[in-house]
Amino acid sequence: GAVFVASGTGQALSETGPSDYQGLEKLVKSQQQQLDVQAGEIAILKEQLKALLAKTAQNEQALTVKADKEEIEQLQLDKSIASSNPNIAVSLYGQVNRAALWADNGDSSKVYFVDNSASSTRLGLLAMAQPSDDFTAGGRIEYSLVSNASNDVNQLQQDTAASLNLRWADLTLESNRLGKLYLGHGSTASDNTAEVDLSGTEVALSSEIESVAGGQLWYDGAGNILTDLQIKQTMNNVDGLSRRDRLRYDTPSFAGFSLGGSAVENGAFDAALTYSRKFEGINVAGALAWVNPQDIDPSVDYFIDGSVSLLLESGFNVTFAGAWKNMIEDNRDDVQYWYGKLGYTTDLFQSGFSAFALDYGQYENFVLNNDDGRAFGLGYVQYVKDWATEFYLAYRLYTLERDQGDYDNVNAIMAGARLKF
Repeated sequence: GAVFVASGTGQALSETGPSDYQGLEKLVKSQQQQLDVQAGEIAILKEQLKALLAKTAQNEQALTVKADKEEIEQLQLDKSIASSNPNIAVSLYGQVNRAALWADNGDSSKVYFVDNSASSTRLGLLAMAQPSDDFTAGGRIEYSLVSNASNDVNQLQQDTAASLNLRWADLTLESNRLGKLYLGHGSTASDNTAEVDLSGTEVALSSEIESVAGGQLWYDGAGNILTDLQIKQTMNNVDGLSRRDRLRYDTPSFAGFSLGGSAVENGAFDAALTYSRKFEGINVAGALAWVNPQDIDPSVDYFIDGSVSLLLESGFNVTFAGAWKNMIEDNRDDVQYWYGKLGYTTDLFQSGFSAFALDYGQYENFVLNNDDGRAFGLGYVQYVKDWATEFYLAYRLYTLERDQGDYDNVNAIMAGARLKF
């Protein structure tokens, strides 16, 4: 084709052939297709960039959480307890156990805010050295810090003095082959032998039936007299020699059995046999003790106490305890009691196990001949694992019959919580 320009008229005239139009049309279509492809690629790149930014934000958040966790762990390490001797491992432990107690002795009812005597508030320190695989040396110091003990408060004393009492000041030497030796202040071999219990309700309901309201005074309804006789005098679980200054030795465990003995202050001594074994579908634990109290209790020649507890895989459990005291005085009948508990543990809530129990005990001649004391109880414990805390509720009914006097029943309810650390 040709192009002619007429300069005289100021107009440009163009003339193009058909083949040139077709070429231009193909070129435009090709460029449009390329633009469409590029637009699609750009959209894909945008999505990839968006996902990458989101992943980056997640990584930043994870790094922040990790940094916070490491900082917290470092703070915890900074606050840990360490011995000045690198060969000694030291740990701090304890618990706080507080409750509200309501008690009615037939004459009056009162509310008390107490420390639960079944398992008092306490603080302790453990130290351990292990010079060999078979030998361990240890030490333990523990104090109870109690204000208003639940087995002390009564109608005349609602606010008892706070106390700091030594529970343990003990040195131990232990060998897997030879057994364990204790020297100092702590549990005798017979301590806790009347309190073996697999029910999970011990903090609320146990053979230590006096822990709920043992300080309450009996009321003589016939004579309209508030006596000076406390529940814990007329019924208790006769649990060995408790914690004292002593030299104690326990054998290694053989098929679940272990034998122990103590030489105790004031010439007293004891011996105890303990047992703990897990079979298919059942846990069994028990203890039996023989005690000569000497000057600790000169009215008693010797006594025997014990307990046994069975826990089934289903959660059902049963516990028995009892004791017999041979009294020195010729005119005193022997002191004795028996106690039984039926319980059930289950997982009602995801927070931790739930435990229920009911118990009954009968107590004879604890103060005078022919005294007949009885105790009935209901208890519930709910464990919250994340808080390391047990919440509990207990009800107790105490009765006393004796030759002289007409004593009203005592009803008591206690609700509280125990946090362990």
